[in-house]
Amino acid sequence: MRLRLTTALVLVVLAVTAVGMILDYRREYRIHMDELRAWLMGQAQALRVARKQIKQPSQFAEYVDEFCAQMNEYISPGHHILVLGGRGEILASTRHHSGPAVEKILLAADGKRTVLKAPGHKLAQVRLKDDDGATIIVAQYLDHVEGILRQQLVSRTATAAATAVAIIVLVFLAIHFWSIRPMERLAEIAGEWSTRAFSARAHLTGPSEIRLLSSKFNAMAEELERHEHRRIAELERARRIQANLLPTSLPSLPGLIVATEYHPVGHVAGDLYDIFALPDNGTAFVVLDVAGHGISAALLTGVVKMSLHRRLAEQADPGKAISLVNGDLLACISGGEFVTACVGIWRPKDSTWTYCGAGHPGGLLAAGEEVQYLPPTGPLLGVLPEAEWLSETIQLHPTNRIFLYSDGATEAGMPSNKLGQAGLERITRRSSDKSLADQVAFIMNEVSIRSSGEPEDDVTVIAIEFSPGHQGQA
Repeated sequence: MRLRLTTALVLVVLAVTAVGMILDYRREYRIHMDELRAWLMGQAQALRVARKQIKQPSQFAEYVDEFCAQMNEYISPGHHILVLGGRGEILASTRHHSGPAVEKILLAADGKRTVLKAPGHKLAQVRLKDDDGATIIVAQYLDHVEGILRQQLVSRTATAAATAVAIIVLVFLAIHFWSIRPMERLAEIAGEWSTRAFSARAHLTGPSEIRLLSSKFNAMAEELERHEHRRIAELERARRIQANLLPTSLPSLPGLIVATEYHPVGHVAGDLYDIFALPDNGTAFVVLDVAGHGISAALLTGVVKMSLHRRLAEQADPGKAISLVNGDLLACISGGEFVTACVGIWRPKDSTWTYCGAGHPGGLLAAGEEVQYLPPTGPLLGVLPEAEWLSETIQLHPTNRIFLYSDGATEAGMPSNKLGQAGLERITRRSSDKSLADQVAFIMNEVSIRSSGEPEDDVTVIAIEFSPGHQGQA
């Protein structure tokens, strides 16, 4: 904006200055030409008086020659005088620093044109008719006049240029301090608002229009700040409600070690995990991931959690329970929302792990440094009303570990440095010698490093280890 305004200002000032210089030059040119023609006419009238007094043609011719020499001495070189008879014959002719070509031009011209073109020069002429029909022609080169005008033009151009520069500087400073700087300040304030720092205010000085704009901006900022406070308060209430949906503590399960990590990226998350007991003495481990973030995603996590509690109490098979949950979810969404979920059931009686992955990996099965990927067993929830979800059962052996996780772990570092499924398996193998809690912490640390410390998605990891001698933990 500053460059465009400066360019426009310079062009306008230069254009106005140029037009002024042209008009001034033409005015001065007319003034000098009028003065010159008046002076030449005075010389012609003096010659007419002399012609009446000097009757001898030879004496008059001598007088005309001396008269022209005096004109040349006191004014400038380049004079020509012709006296023509009534029939056009030359009665007297003299010139100083002129040439025969000028005489031919004067003889060929008429009295209507006051400025004639001669070779390399311009020529001003006046013609005066005498009573007996004779014509007195007095002409002068315009070199001297044009030289004076050029000198004046150079001097006035320098003065005009200095004035134009001063005008440009003063107007630029006025525009800069009265318009551009306030606009830049408003842009800075708007940049702070883009980071939700709505407490920033614009206290601008300058024209009344700028002050009015500043007051309107500040009024808008106050309204945005009120909305932001209400939004944060609402999100904080939603966060507390969602926090109540999480397990308050890890269950004490004989023969099983449990470790969890849950890192939401905002006040409320689209991820949720749960661990709860089932009627048949089994324990359900759940990881949910709702598409999106915010309050709507948090609401869906609550809906799915409640539905899972109900349906897993009714159905021992997690695949059939997931099918019923899908129906519950479709009944309360309008379309466009979906949920991925992994449900794993630990049954201590036979040391088995039965899982169902609804558009979600079944997790990783680790036996020392051997890591096996457990793929989904059916589509995601909330899309297909008629779909089938299968269940897979795995016999666990001592020290076997199961890792359930949300896609925030595998998608860490997107798009250029994505961890991916293979990367998650690799760091799981690298940390197999650690305790379960330390291994989960190591995985979460690697995810954080891959995301440069600022994950863009919620990250959830639940890990269990089959340890027959373990007495359970609170």
